[in-house]
Amino acid sequence: MKKIIFAIFLSIFFSAILNIRGFAQSAEDISGEISREISGELSGALTDEARDTLDENGITPDNNGAENLTFFGVLKNVWDTLAGKVAEPLKVLGALCGAILLCVLGNSIAPDNTLKGVISAVGAVCTAGICASAICSAVNSALEVLSAAANFMIVFIPSFAGISAALGYINTASAVNTAVIAASQLFSQICVNLLAPLCSAILGFSVAGAVNPELKTQKAGEFIKKFTVWGLSLIMTIFMGVLSVQTAVASSSDGTALKTAKFLVSQGVPIVGGTISDAVGTIGGGLEILKSSVGTYGIIAAFAIMLPIVASLVCYLIMFSLAEAAAEMFDLKPLSVLAKSCTQIITIILAVCACFMLLNFISVVLMFAMTKG
Repeated sequence: MKKIIFAIFLSIFFSAILNIRGFAQSAEDISGEISREISGELSGALTDEARDTLDENGITPDNNGAENLTFFGVLKNVWDTLAGKVAEPLKVLGALCGAILLCVLGNSIAPDNTLKGVISAVGAVCTAGICASAICSAVNSALEVLSAAANFMIVFIPSFAGISAALGYINTASAVNTAVIAASQLFSQICVNLLAPLCSAILGFSVAGAVNPELKTQKAGEFIKKFTVWGLSLIMTIFMGVLSVQTAVASSSDGTALKTAKFLVSQGVPIVGGTISDAVGTIGGGLEILKSSVGTYGIIAAFAIMLPIVASLVCYLIMFSLAEAAAEMFDLKPLSVLAKSCTQIITIILAVCACFMLLNFISVVLMFAMTKG
């Protein structure tokens, strides 16, 4: 960010003194150079799948590719992603339905309740194995994508903030950059250290309650889910409050400083004062366009990174819900409890993914609002 700001200010000064007629071309060259540097950094921070998606739609940080997006085009991309991720959840649903049918068949031929209890316990253990495999796969995939999203934000937010700082909004850019990077690292640590243990605890309580219904452990899983969702909501609320207050104060300070600086340069610098002031306005116009392109690119890129895992989790959520409905239809309480616990786990992972996307979206939109020229 410091390199970008220094290069812009240095170019403004020398272009103002040496070549008054070359302002427009100089501004275009400066914006193009900065754009190419940022494009390389942001593209390298993307996942391969997200990079391919953006390339297919012609979206880059320097071409304002968001204008090419259409409502039906976005829906098509979402649908194609869902279709590509549904295969594995369908296999899980097939395995769960097979276990349910075997339990129904066993209960229908069992001569007494004791044997039915044994069949129910065996069915619960088999179902637990199927669910555990699917949940482990989903959690590991989510952790990888969340890590990739955090790495992208570490590259994107400073780049975007650097452009805003170069436009004169130094305090605002610094406040947003500090808050968002800190929040991103906090979420990363939460995911790495807490997501997998929480999901394992919910599944463990559910398996214990399914094998031995007298334990009544399903409420513990529901409590963990509510606690996690409330915790995420609290963190997001605190983040939004802190960021809003900081950017509001910083934006007011930046606005006053900008007006003062323009007046002093225009009136106080002999001969070239007005020229430098005009150069700032000329280059600032190009940077405003670049800021808009980079900001919208960051929002779209974060969505492209998260879309595959969100699509996969939605498919798992639907399949586990269908399995829960099938188990309840045949009055297989232990199996329905297991399927319900899996939907709770998937809901928690989806909540974390949603927080990551909101974190990026809110920071960019707030920066746009507070640094509007």
